[in-house]
Amino acid sequence: MTRDDLPDSILVAKAKRGDWSAFEQLFWRYQERIYTFIWHFLQSKEASEDLTQETFIRAWESLSNLKSNDSFQAWLHQIARRLCLDKLRRTQWETPMSTIANHDGQEASDSEAESELELGSENLPHPEQIALENELKTAVRVAVNKLSQPLREVVVLHYLEGLPVDEVSKILDIPIGTVLSRLARARESLRSLLANYLDEVANEVNNR
Repeated sequence: MTRDDLPDSILVAKAKRGDWSAFEQLFWRYQERIYTFIWHFLQSKEASEDLTQETFIRAWESLSNLKSNDSFQAWLHQIARRLCLDKLRRTQWETPMSTIANHDGQEASDSEAESELELGSENLPHPEQIALENELKTAVRVAVNKLSQPLREVVVLHYLEGLPVDEVSKILDIPIGTVLSRLARARESLRSLLANYLDEVANEVNNR
């Protein structure tokens, strides 16, 4: 079994004993997810990169505080979330909700959200399918970023990052029922925000 196959718990145990290469493996395993999560708070490539690095520095420095039965991934997201909230409080920066910035590695995650929300299209010629999917990804990202912070958090964690509801509950320190309620409200809001766009797409397809 290679390091790539080792579960988090073993890598964490090795890292706690000072094995930097084990922690480095955890870094490569989760850096993209943490970056995506932070980006949805700050919507700044530079700030998100800085805070992603700071998240892992904090994690390494406080690794001894992680209990053996705790999820490393949930714990890491908790650190990232606290750093984001601290930065937003310090700068009093209102995240722009109507704009979207490009960053590497997000498209694959967004496709999971689109599938979950049943926003896809079918039976289009291949080039048109690709163009429509790209438009849809942008539309979904814009819509997600128009959600309130509590709803945006659960959408990013559950749909974009694929975390189970119980993990989302741990990260946000809220009951599972609250997570489910916010997800339901978020889906309803996203359907409403995307209604006009989907109607336009349906009309274009019907007119071809």
